[in-house]
Amino acid sequence: MRYLIGLIFFICSFPSVFGQINPNYDDENAIRDSLQAFGKREVANDSLKIHRPVITDYTFWREKDIHPSIIDTTLTIESLYDHNFTHKDVFGKMYFPNFGQTFNPLSFENNRNRIHLLPTGKSFNYIFPEDVRYYDVKTPTTEFIFENGSKEGQYLSTTFTHNLTPQLNYSVRYRGLRTAGTYKNSLAANNALIATISYKSKNDRFKLWTHFTSQNIDNEENGGIADLNQFVLDDSLRTTNRQNINVNLDYADTQFDSRRFHLGAKYALFGKVQSYSTKLGTPIFIKNIFTYEKQKYFYEETQAEDYYDSPIFNVSRRGNKKSFETLQNTSSVEFNWGNRLLIDAGVRFENVQLYSGKPINIGLVNITDRIEDNLIGAVANLYFDWNEKIKLRADGEFKSGEIFKSQYHVNAELDIQPIDGYHIIGGAMVESAFPNLNLYYNQSFYKDFNYYNQSFQNTNTQKLFGKLNLERWKTDVQATLYNIDQYVYVGSDFRPKQFDGNISLFQIRANNLLSYRKFHLRTTVEYQKVTQNEAFLPLPDLMARASIYWQGKMFNEKAEVQVGFNGNYFTEFESREFFPVINEFMLQRSSTENGIQKIGGYPVLDFFINIKVDRMRIYLRADHFNTMFGENNYYSAPNVPFRDFKLQFGVKWYLFT
Repeated sequence: MRYLIGLIFFICSFPSVFGQINPNYDDENAIRDSLQAFGKREVANDSLKIHRPVITDYTFWREKDIHPSIIDTTLTIESLYDHNFTHKDVFGKMYFPNFGQTFNPLSFENNRNRIHLLPTGKSFNYIFPEDVRYYDVKTPTTEFIFENGSKEGQYLSTTFTHNLTPQLNYSVRYRGLRTAGTYKNSLAANNALIATISYKSKNDRFKLWTHFTSQNIDNEENGGIADLNQFVLDDSLRTTNRQNINVNLDYADTQFDSRRFHLGAKYALFGKVQSYSTKLGTPIFIKNIFTYEKQKYFYEETQAEDYYDSPIFNVSRRGNKKSFETLQNTSSVEFNWGNRLLIDAGVRFENVQLYSGKPINIGLVNITDRIEDNLIGAVANLYFDWNEKIKLRADGEFKSGEIFKSQYHVNAELDIQPIDGYHIIGGAMVESAFPNLNLYYNQSFYKDFNYYNQSFQNTNTQKLFGKLNLERWKTDVQATLYNIDQYVYVGSDFRPKQFDGNISLFQIRANNLLSYRKFHLRTTVEYQKVTQNEAFLPLPDLMARASIYWQGKMFNEKAEVQVGFNGNYFTEFESREFFPVINEFMLQRSSTENGIQKIGGYPVLDFFINIKVDRMRIYLRADHFNTMFGENNYYSAPNVPFRDFKLQFGVKWYLFT
């Protein structure tokens, strides 16, 4: 501890080391001060102009964003929630014991309609096209993120971006994760490379953006603990090497690879464009977005396993592979009236190919080696902002093909602000989407896990929600209703099935921040209930998270510090179990030795100290410290224990040079 304190004092004594752009700006007041100073930052001294960048000069945008966002260097409790290998708040999801493994989804979320091979178990750490950031920065900028892994290994993410000219930017991001895990055969190795280029002409008439991504999400799969008594009856205060506990799969692993090229461009037809103004010389653009992506999913066993009671084909290598390719092109016309009104409508062509090594024709098993289809459709987007009081955002898509049939998605959201700081938000979504390709088609050396479900129909989902956002009270409450028809799931016999009926559920989620001087309490609570056919979609009724902490300046006002406790809880329920062969969740098997297993009803408590010095944030956490004096009854999924007590260290550092 004395070495840690000494390191903190050393850091605080040399703030200039961390590349602070402007020492006269605190992060909390940066946006306000920068906006006040906007237009006054160039100081003339004869023929020399001096430019002093501020935080608002460092922005990023994503393809579907209406407005750019400022790079956030502040220390908030939300930055604690986002500091994980997904870069997202994972409330409503349960970590598996090792970093880089899957999550158990505790809260129902409707995924956007798209056709891809990505299994559920690999989806939480995947970067979609709409997740890619394009930057606009005044000086070269580096983002560095580090977090130690489980047992052995670490997570590292580094982003470098630079504007070669005020109109041309490039960025390169590398994200690497490799951690051994506490239990046998649970190593995770996730890697991603993202390269972007964005360009705009001086008059903003022409804009171009493009990216290339290469992603690998690889995991050893142990199938959970073979005998839960080895975990439950361990009274050694967690000092026993968990590697000694027997697991269901000793030699199995899965790999998911993706390569994607994405290119977008738009051009104003007439006149001169003035950005972010309601007075445009021309509001009409022609736009084209092209995407090509290839995905591969592998499951293999380097030695014979006996966990799955299924005959195998006479193969020399216990492995199966399937691939997916998609080529998509969208051409549209965009009407853009400043930052108040945007209407975008066009046509889309999509070629889809799903294939394996060779056809299977053995007995009653008859599976083709290739499925290919062309889909043609239309897309539309709408954004309307009336004086910040009424905002409407809507999008829709329709496409149709011979094999993947007709699909549609329509979503709309209305935000009304009757009084400053008070928002009433409501919306609806209707969707008819083709089922997950991973459940539609599969080839395996296990005879029982081969299927080609040509009879599957589209899954139809309706969603209705309302939200009350009280900004001044730092509180929001949202209620959501879902109705799901023709739901596709994996049964307890490992087979994908389609439920010929409706599943209905509702959710109520509330967020609140209470503050007294330098003490804060941040809470999130969600109640959800499957009111119809719960057996096909088991979920916990209640989830809660609370963070109580102190935040203030220390070390001669040179460092900002958060100190507090964080707790997570969800009620006990009969969770789905994880099926590694196809990397999906399935209904529990009642015929297992341990019978139906319930998880939950157990709090997970963490202690944290977060420190911010200039643009560096340091995270120190004692994760799940209550395991040191509790019982061994904490699980991520059936047969999969949640991780034990762990000292977690992380750094997030921005360098503006």
